Amino acid sequence: MKIAFKKFTKNYIPKFVAWSQKPHVRDIWFQDDYEPLTMYYEKAKSNNGYDYPFIICLDDKPIGFIQCSDLYGYKKLSPKVKGIFTNEEEGSFCLDLFIGEEDYLNKGYGTKIVKSFVNKIINDFKAKMILIDPASSNQRAIRCYEKAGFKFIRKESIGTTEHCIMLFTK
Repeated sequence: MKIAFKKFTKNYIPKFVAWSQKPHVRDIWFQDDYEPLTMYYEKAKSNNGYDYPFIICLDDKPIGFIQCSDLYGYKKLSPKVKGIFTNEEEGSFCLDLFIGEEDYLNKGYGTKIVKSFVNKIINDFKAKMILIDPASSNQRAIRCYEKAGFKFIRKESIGTTEHCIMLFTK
């Protein structure tokens, strides 16, 4: 199995929209309309200087979406800073992902993908710290992140959703 991360371009938007409508993605990623789907269209069109979206490919087959965000860059460049990670130092990144293809769920791919992407963030972006904030109710994701080297540090709430804040440790 070869894991690759291809830049998220407008060509992937139909696949992204199809994945976003699947219950296992929609019910976790688009709760409370916190990050509207249109935001991802914008990411595919331009580079804001702090978000880096990719499509997850296994053996060249697109199976999901992953992104990292430079949290210090976000704080400095975003016209409207909001959310949990608004006060982070230089070298701080976060990541988010989903596997859109059901055939790849619950088979250990998530942990391998996260480990590979963490290495990419460290090597390509020179990250010093990597955070992630799964919903507290998303036990499958929390377990995946723990297996990939993330440790729980605190809980925080945004809107009606409680999040587990986790930090990658080598």
